[in-house]
Amino acid sequence: MLEARGKHLKSLIMFGSCVYNPVKARDLDLLIIVDRILNALEKHDLEIEVAKALRTIHSRMPVDVIVFDEDSFKENSEPGGLASGLAAGYRVIHDELGLEDLVTGLYEKLAQSEILVQKNRRKINLSALAKAKLRLLGTRLRKSLEAET
Repeated sequence: MLEARGKHLKSLIMFGSCVYNPVKARDLDLLIIVDRILNALEKHDLEIEVAKALRTIHSRMPVDVIVFDEDSFKENSEPGGLASGLAAGYRVIHDELGLEDLVTGLYEKLAQSEILVQKNRRKINLSALAKAKLRLLGTRLRKSLEAET
């Protein structure tokens, strides 16, 4: 579908409650990153078209789709941007961008700020989550390096 519109899929990410709390998830959240988006209307049309197609396949729950190009994803990866929510949990389905490095950079920025997000009736401290993820990544990296030696 994206290729038919002249778009190249760079990354596909599942995020939100469908990742960090799948039992209670009420919808499927997808972040799609393509090579380029010409304008806001094209972005909107892509989001609607992909969501409609996915709803025919996955009709049990609503599907929310966000489409970015590489530049707008990077802009939204600043603390407080839409991609900050990836700190709460995400699963990479397809990646040509090196998302792990981009998200690690986001964690580093979030860890130095104080970002709280209101989700239903609870507050999620994205800064604290980012610090925890960085500690986990550091532990994994140390274990990986130890295994190599």
